Amino acid sequence: MKKLLIATTILTALCYALAPAIAIGRMGFSPCGLTARDDRARIRVTNYTTGTTIRHPVPLIRGTLADTKATSVTVINTSSSRTTREIEGLARKGSFKVLAELVPGPNKLIIRAGKDDLALTLNYKPQTNPYIVRVFYLTDKTASTEYQTPIENDPQDYRDKLATAMILMQTFTAERMYDLGFGRITFNLELDENGKVKVHTLQAEDTAEHYHKMDGLKLWNYAARLIRRKHPNRKAKNLVVPAFTRFDPNTNKTYAHTALGGGSLALFGGANLFTWPSSLADAQKTFMDTTTIDTTRFFSDSVGRHTFWATASTTIGAALHELGHTFGLPHSRLPHDIMTRGFDRFNRVFTLIEPPHARRKRPYEFNETQVARWAPPSAVWLKFNRWFALDKKNFSEQNKTTVTIDEDSRTLGVASDNGIGGIVLTGKEGAEAHIPIDYNDSPPRKVSISIAEFENHLNAEKAQIRIIDAHGLTKIVPAADLIARSFVRSWRFASVTAPWKDPKSFVPIDEKRLQTIAASAASAKLSTSETNYVDFLPHFTDRPRENIAAYAVRTFTNDKPRDIRIFTGSDDALRLWLNGKLITEALALRPAAIDAESRTARLVAGDNTLIVEVSQAAGGWGLYLRIADKNGSDLVLTKDGKITELAPSTNQAEQP
Repeated sequence: MKKLLIATTILTALCYALAPAIAIGRMGFSPCGLTARDDRARIRVTNYTTGTTIRHPVPLIRGTLADTKATSVTVINTSSSRTTREIEGLARKGSFKVLAELVPGPNKLIIRAGKDDLALTLNYKPQTNPYIVRVFYLTDKTASTEYQTPIENDPQDYRDKLATAMILMQTFTAERMYDLGFGRITFNLELDENGKVKVHTLQAEDTAEHYHKMDGLKLWNYAARLIRRKHPNRKAKNLVVPAFTRFDPNTNKTYAHTALGGGSLALFGGANLFTWPSSLADAQKTFMDTTTIDTTRFFSDSVGRHTFWATASTTIGAALHELGHTFGLPHSRLPHDIMTRGFDRFNRVFTLIEPPHARRKRPYEFNETQVARWAPPSAVWLKFNRWFALDKKNFSEQNKTTVTIDEDSRTLGVASDNGIGGIVLTGKEGAEAHIPIDYNDSPPRKVSISIAEFENHLNAEKAQIRIIDAHGLTKIVPAADLIARSFVRSWRFASVTAPWKDPKSFVPIDEKRLQTIAASAASAKLSTSETNYVDFLPHFTDRPRENIAAYAVRTFTNDKPRDIRIFTGSDDALRLWLNGKLITEALALRPAAIDAESRTARLVAGDNTLIVEVSQAAGGWGLYLRIADKNGSDLVLTKDGKITELAPSTNQAEQP
């Protein structure tokens, strides 16, 4: 008997060593009890094949079972010695979903359902991308990490909950990008030497009560400053969850629970951290947990569903939504996109049926069209985002994207020496569509698109064309900027600049200074913008482009005195002089908008000179300026420097 046991053990070990080869064969039997992956297989994996290499540590494995009554499956990673070596997943009506945690290198997995086994080998190659996503737990000055919870003897394991949520967001992204045909690309998490997610504790400088008085934007700004000071990293996007978020049942208000994302920071309140899973083994169980939240005592961010599973889904999904904003994604109009309310259905990626909740007493059998996702416009943008590069690359820092419109052929031209990644159309409510691009072997440098394909979009309120190049650099062009109007596009830029250190006041200037500026610009080449927006950034590459005021000058001739209106919009502050007289001031930190302000003025017969000062804090830097007569009809500057109320032919007017 002992010899038989030893022989069986050796045979079993040999079979498991050979299992990957067996599993991908066309055999109808398995000497190890491992069913081959063919038409007669009792376990089939539908989204992975043996030998697949992935760049994130936790795959979500999906497949089918011959045993339609099975309610669970188990994945055993025979290559791992971690506590996650064995994870149980969900099965229902012959389908299954299960998570697995991989270690670097080949991972020999056994998927088990009842008496049926299947071998699957997946290779995990960690990312080398230096652009990372970090997570911070923000405490008040007492350094208390305690979160509000209804759970008796709650272990307060915030580190495990935050780490698990970050992994689920990473896995969700990889699988949904794969489902769209983009491959399993996802962001790179900051990991420690053991391959575990780093969770930083960030101590604030005041009491929780102090931060409870802040609105969301003030708290976001404070957290951003704190990270820049204590954990600077220009290649990091950061999710911050406050420990001191609190629900007050007496006032029915929740304090320090906010949802804001942009720049390098996503901030999301920690009021429902108690519902989040503490491990990968708990993840799918969490999304099936029908425990009810007592809303008279605790906050329930669940769209009225008031169960643990629904609150975990909404809040983890919403945290990913805010991270999406840090990747440059706008809101979306497309169903189930994470950038809409699709984040409420984050759970469905990991489950097979949705449990009951306060507004629905029975389980819900959803279909694949009702699962949270990155909609195509969002996914196209993420594909070329630097935080999704997977490996270290030498990125260009020079944005070379240009956008032009040809009225004769009715085409839009997009060009970039960096290669064009994605073109997304957005409107008042966010992303609406994307323009498909034929990549062939690599992103093209030029794309010509018929305006007829998106003409309705051009006329939509707040319509924009958003371009991301193959180096992750972005250009956003308002659709109105492409419509032929009488914008002044040609300017001479003065070499004279001034520091602008106080955004609450303009830099000092007098008549002599204006003369110096005009003389400096007179020797400069006349530069014509390709669009209605005059971008200052390319003209000042040889000096700092933050906290600075710069000047553009344009001289033109007029045949007779006339009253006019000058319409302007700038990023950031603006002053405008006509013939030495100040006619417009706009002291603000703002994005440029067409016709943000207008002023009346009078042109003299003969030469007239416009001097415009645009003061730059940071980010975008530029100007819109157009001229109309006193009745609002367009006046046009011709190439030879004359102004006229009659629209000249195309070869005379300022054109790109």
